[in-house]
Amino acid sequence: MSAVATPERPQYLESARLDDLARMVTELTSELWILKDRNMILEKILEDNGVLTGSAVDEYQPDVALSATLLDERRALAERIFGAISPSDERVARALTH
Repeated sequence: MSAVATPERPQYLESARLDDLARMVTELTSELWILKDRNMILEKILEDNGVLTGSAVDEYQPDVALSATLLDERRALAERIFGAISPSDERVARALTH
């Protein structure tokens, strides 16, 4: 799905496709940092309170219910990241339905 520069959708790089890829990388980086930041804080709080050790997270095996939740979240993340290359009106419409 290639984007076309229009007055409503300006082009910043050499091509609209590069703009799409830059938007996707920016979205991915944002999501990654949010998750990394929250994870580091949660692990530190839990470790400081003696709830778990550093290796507990690495060794944890999720049950069926959590595995299903993780799968749903992974799909939603992929949709947001790869959806970032969609035209802005499609992204807004998709965001409003969730």
